Amino acid sequence: MTTADSASTDAIQAALAVEHSAIYILGALGGRTSASSAPALASALEAAYEDHVNAREALAIRVVAAGLEPVASSAVYDLPRRIGSAESIGAAALRLEQDTTATYLSLAPKATGTDRILLVQLLCRAAARQLDLGAKPTAFPGT
Repeated sequence: MTTADSASTDAIQAALAVEHSAIYILGALGGRTSASSAPALASALEAAYEDHVNAREALAIRVVAAGLEPVASSAVYDLPRRIGSAESIGAAALRLEQDTTATYLSLAPKATGTDRILLVQLLCRAAARQLDLGAKPTAFPGT
């Protein structure tokens, strides 16, 4: 494995770790959201959760294809504090997506070939999810 291949796989593994965290946190946020009193938020959280599960699977496939073991999820993740209201849940989900976007923005240049393409696609999805959660469009999401 070349240094470029190793750096690319390391970037994919780092993205996979981010996806594990996002899935856990979105599951907790979704579990605290009422679909009847906040249907738009519940729908956005469900869609984000599904996107992150799909991203996790795509990243894990890349790692396995490289002949490596995918990074495992952690036993514990820090949940956002003070997430009692729909507004605070939405704000926490938006922060999560902003952090995910920033992470993908930092990882994409470290990857090569199809790994880079995948990370850029996931970066675009993370930026789009911010809009679903009420963010205003920006020129460089994640910065």
